[in-house]
Amino acid sequence: MADFLSPFVFWGQKLDHISLKIDLKNVSSPDVELTEDKLTFCTEGLGVRGHNKYKFEVEFYLPVDPENSRYRVLERQIEFHIKKKGDGEVWPRLTFQKIKYPWLKIDFDKVADIDDTESEEDQAMPQMSQEDALKQIEKELGLPEMEEKLPDFKTVYLFVYNMFQFVGFSFIVLLLLLRLYKDGKEAFSQSMTTVGTQLMVCQTMAVMEIIHPILGLIKSSAIPPLIQVLGRSIILFVIIHHEERIHDAPAVYFLILTWSLVELIRYPFYMLGLVNKKIYLVTWLRYTAWIPLYPLGFLLEGIVVIMAIPLYEQTEKFSLELPNQYNMSFSFPLFLKIYPVFLLIGGYSMLNYMRHQRKKVLGGKPTTSFQKKKS
Repeated sequence: MADFLSPFVFWGQKLDHISLKIDLKNVSSPDVELTEDKLTFCTEGLGVRGHNKYKFEVEFYLPVDPENSRYRVLERQIEFHIKKKGDGEVWPRLTFQKIKYPWLKIDFDKVADIDDTESEEDQAMPQMSQEDALKQIEKELGLPEMEEKLPDFKTVYLFVYNMFQFVGFSFIVLLLLLRLYKDGKEAFSQSMTTVGTQLMVCQTMAVMEIIHPILGLIKSSAIPPLIQVLGRSIILFVIIHHEERIHDAPAVYFLILTWSLVELIRYPFYMLGLVNKKIYLVTWLRYTAWIPLYPLGFLLEGIVVIMAIPLYEQTEKFSLELPNQYNMSFSFPLFLKIYPVFLLIGGYSMLNYMRHQRKKVLGGKPTTSFQKKKS
């Protein structure tokens, strides 16, 4: 398959919409896919490299409204009018990630139009837009930004945190595989002895992934990490840790290995994002490896829970019988019998979330229609 070239794309904005101008001639029927998060454009035409196949993809800084967006194909260019979603605001850049694309240029006429607002309540906005425009011009001219030479405390902290977790789970995987190489099948019954302490440290640190979005350190919801951290903590700290007879089960070995393999991909992806780098292989693994690993992890968690039910029925640990000072009863084995239902619900939520993220990052059918107008 022939490689695609990138056309020159000039962008500008007003408070309520984004303008794109694609520098291609003799274009008839471009392939356009617009979602709330991303624009994908592909066509044949006459550009800076002659008559060729041209393609580009832009992940937007903030969501847009595909339903109220449009484009038109002119003789010398293709023009997009993309409606911003929600209240109008000035974007500091077009793309979600701070990456300088050589083919993406500023449409200075459109940047100047930002100042043309009709609302008195937005009188302070032109100054902000001019500052943002100057920053864009500095980027286009390759001028250094002095305030961005040193990373801020938030970036340093998040990078160190992700590095700590990556090293921790790498150590766990290495120990598990070395023990398997040395002892063969006997390693299956020694997983908690081999890496139990290290795993509990890393899993305790994972609680910070719930706190980070709550504090606004990262732009994501706290719900997915809450589901994952809470589920793993119940399995590890409650069910496995307090019942030694489960420690020698092969399912525990493979569960720890599965958890750790997921993190070996996830944390490098986060670290690259913090330094504004993108390696396609890492991105592809991040949004593809979960397809076998997540269902396998949920299956192994279910096996561990089912194995634990008769053991906790014998010990009655964590159960509470009447009469007692609290005047209430609680059956931990009954909780374990019900827990697979919560596991299914949480597992479905995580799989659906990752499916949506994969479609958003790696591409897929648009979630909303795009009204296109040609002239």
